[in-house]
Amino acid sequence: MIFTAWFILMLSVAAVLHCYVFYPLWWRCFGARRPLLPVPPMQEEATLPLISVIVVGYNEAACIVRRIVNLQHCDYPADRLEIIIASDGSDDGSERLAAEVAGGDARVQLRHFAERRGKVAVLNEVCPQARGSILVLSDANVDFAPDTLRCLVARFQDAKVACVCGKLCFRTREGAAHTQSEGIYWKLETWLKQHEGGRGVLLGANGANYALRRELWTGCPPEIVVEDLFIPLQLLMQGWSVVFEPRALAYEDLPPALADEFGRRARIGAGDYQILARCLPLLHPSRGLAAWVFFSHKALRWVAPFFMLSAVVAGLVLLVLGAPGALLVGALGLCMLLLTVVGFSSLRLPGALGRLAAVSAYFVTMNAALLLGCLRWLRGGQQTTWKRTRRA
Repeated sequence: MIFTAWFILMLSVAAVLHCYVFYPLWWRCFGARRPLLPVPPMQEEATLPLISVIVVGYNEAACIVRRIVNLQHCDYPADRLEIIIASDGSDDGSERLAAEVAGGDARVQLRHFAERRGKVAVLNEVCPQARGSILVLSDANVDFAPDTLRCLVARFQDAKVACVCGKLCFRTREGAAHTQSEGIYWKLETWLKQHEGGRGVLLGANGANYALRRELWTGCPPEIVVEDLFIPLQLLMQGWSVVFEPRALAYEDLPPALADEFGRRARIGAGDYQILARCLPLLHPSRGLAAWVFFSHKALRWVAPFFMLSAVVAGLVLLVLGAPGALLVGALGLCMLLLTVVGFSSLRLPGALGRLAAVSAYFVTMNAALLLGCLRWLRGGQQTTWKRTRRA
């Protein structure tokens, strides 16, 4: 019994450490030696293709005007830019505001769907009607840098590239408790995206800022929740390259509190497990680097909450049985618990200890949201519609 408990504890800890520590270290020590895909130069204006920027939103009255103005001022030829604003059953007057700011701008197309159906259902209807050879998918609550569209489009000069993900930058607010921990997490994610995308095996985009070839849009199953993960994974499974373009910047406000992010993370978690079940063939060794990346960065991370729970149970069993070394394990576990509690509280520890407490609370929260998402997926309770995350 003691041997089994130690084995489960060590295996669980190793699994969690692999996806959050050892996998990034692998890129640092070995993966970075792999050759990067060539970065094409920016195209001359005369060669830029017609593109369609598609924004699907629900009750976005607070930001839709700014979003349309931002797109109108992007550095891209007006005669080769189509802007499609699709409202998924909004009832807050955002359609009226969008129509007012669009005015007589022929680039802006407004689509209103009276019945709220979810982002994927709207995209399945709007994307086949878009005129552009490149589809740029975005959210209503972000802003593009002036040259973002040009940077995204430049990557499609490589015929093997099917999808391009831009870089999402969070605008933080002073005093937000989770600002630092979210920043650390997102810096790690962005760093991994740069390495994975530089080799054409980027696993997922971000819904704020990504593009794909229109002829490769085949639609998403209506039950899909996280389309910005499903689409790149499907393209990878078909043998295409999915890349990261750090010059294509999008800016988004960080939610004011960690609790505001929890619901969104749980929804994404349900979608992650949904996609894991559909993309298991990507784990086959014949997929090469893509299989290793999918296993380490996604699949193992999605089951990390269960490894964390099994580690707790195994540690308790060792304590009850009085196993050698069990007191040390218990002391370490208690220290982590206290740090997490402090991270959730209003108490602020100084220096590195305070940062560790904040990161610990953030880590536990995100994995709890992932666990809740798994439960929703198992009982089929995750809806394809979404609740807008509070940003102010």
